[in-house]
Amino acid sequence: MKGGAPFVRSLFRDQHGVVYLEFLIAFIPVWTFFVCAVQLAFITHANLMVKHSADSAARSAAVVLPDDPNEYGGEPELSVGRNRVTPSDVATVLSRVSSVLRDSPSSSSLVSAFSDTTLANLGRSRLNTIRFAAHIPLMPLAPVSVGRDLRPSMAKAIGNERKLASALYYQPFALAVTFPGVEAGVATGPEITVRVTYAYQCTVPLARRILCHAFDDLDAKGELGEAFFPLAQGFVGGRFRALQHETTLLIHDAPYEYRERGS
Repeated sequence: MKGGAPFVRSLFRDQHGVVYLEFLIAFIPVWTFFVCAVQLAFITHANLMVKHSADSAARSAAVVLPDDPNEYGGEPELSVGRNRVTPSDVATVLSRVSSVLRDSPSSSSLVSAFSDTTLANLGRSRLNTIRFAAHIPLMPLAPVSVGRDLRPSMAKAIGNERKLASALYYQPFALAVTFPGVEAGVATGPEITVRVTYAYQCTVPLARRILCHAFDDLDAKGELGEAFFPLAQGFVGGRFRALQHETTLLIHDAPYEYRERGS
């Protein structure tokens, strides 16, 4: 023990590496501030794009809601309920396509079959058309790696062309389009308010842990439950920030009734 005391005293007097240690002590807070500033800049940019998405969805709703029901599988005017695909609808499609393949298996015949009024409008709805108008402006915000990313980086946060591909499977559960004030799925007033809620995935290393939350802890979880594909939300990791905007516009309807197709 006596031989160890001088070693301990010399260890405390040793000045080697002091500058490096001071650099680390000063660097970590500065680096944390920098990455948080970068993440906040990305969130602000995303917030502006969500506002633009709400404007786009509202412009779409203003003309889509009173549009011809024949263009939406017979869905009533001013309806914001989804025109779901039923098993009988799928059977109709399969039957029509199989008959075309059996009688005239050519590409032109198949195109003609799918351009038939019944098939062309299958599953189409006013809601999905409005949602599509909201999706397009937000495609550049899709993350390069969806969900849990074990190796986040600034390059991934900035993004690349893979964003457009990942948007195809990220947007359906990260984006919700709702209509405040609409009851029973039908708009009744002269105006329509469209609310767009988006789960923006934070991807800047370290800052995402400080500024963003797990998907299940988002304040707008109830709104995101109205997303097109909510089942996928339970399998998503990562950190997110809920962004939300509303836009109200007059409905552009006309004082006449649409004729039934074929009359």
